[in-house]
Amino acid sequence: MLHKMKLSYLKTFLTIMVCLLVVGCEKDDEDTSNQALTASELTTQGWRAFESGDYLTALNNFNMALSKDNNFSDAYNGLGWTSGKIPARLNEAPNYFARSYALDTTRYDALGGWAFAVYQQGNWSSAIEKGDSLLHRRPGWRFLHEPTLDFRDVWLMIAAAYFNLADYYAAYRTIVEHLNAGFEADVNTPAGRRELLEEIERLRRIYG
Repeated sequence: MLHKMKLSYLKTFLTIMVCLLVVGCEKDDEDTSNQALTASELTTQGWRAFESGDYLTALNNFNMALSKDNNFSDAYNGLGWTSGKIPARLNEAPNYFARSYALDTTRYDALGGWAFAVYQQGNWSSAIEKGDSLLHRRPGWRFLHEPTLDFRDVWLMIAAAYFNLADYYAAYRTIVEHLNAGFEADVNTPAGRRELLEEIERLRRIYG
């Protein structure tokens, strides 16, 4: 009986070891496969992970892409957007966007992400500057990896930034000229400013 029990434990142990070896081999195969990918291919994988909400995998893929090509603009762009989705890493996002845009000034997604990132940090003037720059170059901008995010969100962000700077007239004109031509409010009065804020919040529920 003791002999049979020992054999049973040995069989179980060997089964577990085989499973571990198989998993290990699969992981090694995956790592080897990733090592063989180009910076462009790794970046594509990163965007797929980003789109599915797997931000940690996305960060890993974008970083691996940069290990292959440290000047690959879209990988920095991906790191910027992904960092912006993780509150603890938001402060890293502007630097990634700056690097991406410096490498490729037609990387409009990086400029858009940069505007949103600095807005989240409370840097209203910089958010307006970058948002205006984006919409001057690409009036109908749409973020390819999050299609619900587009030029209207940028205009709304600009309006909100002006409001936060207490430039109520600029916020009002931004709303009327780009988002709701029928909106009316006297922003020289406290009641009008309240109406403006309520309109910004209403539009945020639509576009945000």
